[in-house]
Amino acid sequence: MMKIIRHQLWNQRRQNGWIFVELVVVSFFLWTVIDPIYVLTSNLAIDPGYNEERAYALYMEYYDELHGKYDKTQDSTAIKQENLYRITRLVKNCPEVESFALVTSASFPNSSSWNGAEYFNDTLKVHSQYYQFVQTEGGDVFRTYGMKDAKSGQIMSLPEDCAAREGVFITERMAEELFGTTDAVGKRVRYNDSTFHEVMGVLQDYKHRINEQPGNLLIQVNSKVGNHSWIQWMYMLTFKLKPNVDVPTFEKRFKAEVVPQLNVGNFYFTKLGRFADIRHKYENESGVTNTLRLQYSLAGFALLCVFLGMVGTFWIRCNARRQDIGLMRSMGATKKVIRNQFLMEAWLLVTIAFVVSLPLTMHRIYVSGFANPSENGNPVYWQNQPLTHFLIVSILAYIVLLIIALLGTYAPVTRAAKILPAEALRDE
Repeated sequence: MMKIIRHQLWNQRRQNGWIFVELVVVSFFLWTVIDPIYVLTSNLAIDPGYNEERAYALYMEYYDELHGKYDKTQDSTAIKQENLYRITRLVKNCPEVESFALVTSASFPNSSSWNGAEYFNDTLKVHSQYYQFVQTEGGDVFRTYGMKDAKSGQIMSLPEDCAAREGVFITERMAEELFGTTDAVGKRVRYNDSTFHEVMGVLQDYKHRINEQPGNLLIQVNSKVGNHSWIQWMYMLTFKLKPNVDVPTFEKRFKAEVVPQLNVGNFYFTKLGRFADIRHKYENESGVTNTLRLQYSLAGFALLCVFLGMVGTFWIRCNARRQDIGLMRSMGATKKVIRNQFLMEAWLLVTIAFVVSLPLTMHRIYVSGFANPSENGNPVYWQNQPLTHFLIVSILAYIVLLIIALLGTYAPVTRAAKILPAEALRDE
């Protein structure tokens, strides 16, 4: 049958030429549409290294000197520190709260801020994001965020004397880059100020923002709120509810009973943000959601064009070959044989066109720098391996194009194969 199909396609090369060109163009376009979808979806699918379920961030603001409610007597650094601790205790004492963490405003997932610094192991240097956590009032950042130990897979334990020993925690990737191994507990990390800090745990890789890949992260554990005049803008409270708590009921009670007590000194409550809502807000504001919608829309439009083109083209081809179909039926060919022959023709056209489009695709992505590994890309992930990445996207584009082409061919061929031989040959 394959020999017959090849001859058939060659004999009708003029009629097939324009659809072949269309398939080449669509193959190229479909690859460029599927590629960002693959990358974004793959990045979103990576384990973020934390659990946002039942987790909250407490947003507070601070009256300044221009506000009518500003109290100058409450504006000293020591009083601001104590007021922060008081707010922490108010949340800690809520019966629904399982754990909490007093952190800086850049130290929770999908926050709008980002802090980074350089860290050293002898002369080896890496750049890393860092979180700052205040180990006070029994707070535990790992239980609150659901961050796990790289070795055991359990929630990372926080030693009671961690802050006193100026301990730090780092992620797997950072441990590999600094020490060449994830077995880094007990080793020391040096900051730019030449102070050394003991690594007290290695965390599973962590994503600060949901659409990104895991990067280096260091968690610095402090014993108290910093002695800065701007601490009211620097710190905030995060917490997690117990498993069986009814969330809507808690939020209603919290706003009615706890919020009025949170107006301490010049601090005042603004909102309670669920980690999931913070993530959705970041996705919308950063363009992640819109990018995915745009790419899905482009892919849908491309597939619709291919489908309509294939249906129209093969409908015309089938009508033009009524005599051929009638002759095949008169010689004993079944409907299934005729249908399979036309589907094989469509498969061969798609396959050849897709192969022809690959050099064009390769040239385009090479010029765009695709073949150069990302500076911060972790080679563990397939989307950061140029050859594997190219092959996966190519296979996906080919499969999608082939499915649409076969679906667009099936309907007109099935209809044409049902006609009687006498009717198909009446004009012969």
